[in-house]
Amino acid sequence: MSHFALISAVHAALRAVTIDTTTATLDQLTRALADLPLTGEVTDGADQAVRLALDTISQARDHQLFPAVQEMEDKVAAMLTDGPATPLHSHAAMQAVIQALGLCYTGSEDWGTDSANHQAWERAKYAGAYTIRAVSGFLYEEGQFTPRKVTKQAEEFSAAARRANAYHARGLASTALTMVAHDYGLFVIGTRLSGGEPHTWTRRIGSDTFKFEVTPPDLYRAAPAGRLIVTSYRTGQRVHDLALSTDTERSRAVANGLFLI
Repeated sequence: MSHFALISAVHAALRAVTIDTTTATLDQLTRALADLPLTGEVTDGADQAVRLALDTISQARDHQLFPAVQEMEDKVAAMLTDGPATPLHSHAAMQAVIQALGLCYTGSEDWGTDSANHQAWERAKYAGAYTIRAVSGFLYEEGQFTPRKVTKQAEEFSAAARRANAYHARGLASTALTMVAHDYGLFVIGTRLSGGEPHTWTRRIGSDTFKFEVTPPDLYRAAPAGRLIVTSYRTGQRVHDLALSTDTERSRAVANGLFLI
């Protein structure tokens, strides 16, 4: 298989993990990285980057959070089938949500509050808090908490928690990918990584890294949906300054992309 095809397989696996972080997509990423020829083909730095990524992916895959969120979804589904019941604090569904949320709090403690990894855990914690509210609302027979709404909230919590659990591993895999692609002599197009600030991301393209920033709506600059500003790290100069489309679907795509990053 060509180097390009091997790199493309890693790109595809990274996209799969970004969209839905599961043990299956992490296994896909592991296989894609493990298939990369390293000995005699890449520098020691790239070799070490791949091995570090593989180790970190393995740790994320085996983390107790995966079975915890699965149990949480199962208990919530059983609660919705059985119907409202009390006492609230000892209900199996509530205990399962709290257990999963506790793991998110533990995970966030490993990172500084200004890091992208910590922010990923924060999003999971917020989703978990809303799930506790949804479960309690259903158990207390509050009409707004329909089975559909509660199920959706539990699924969002599960997805956010799984994504946070593998966020660091995904970043390491992305870094390893760009290093290996460079050593293979390919034109490098890296995956999107957090820019460290709200509404920003970075991406390696060729020999440069670019910062992308989505700004708030600006009617004075004819940008009711905001602007996309692209800056070169190498030169410090803006290379693009574009008004975003007001099309609803495109705006939603930008918002979803930022959430995943």
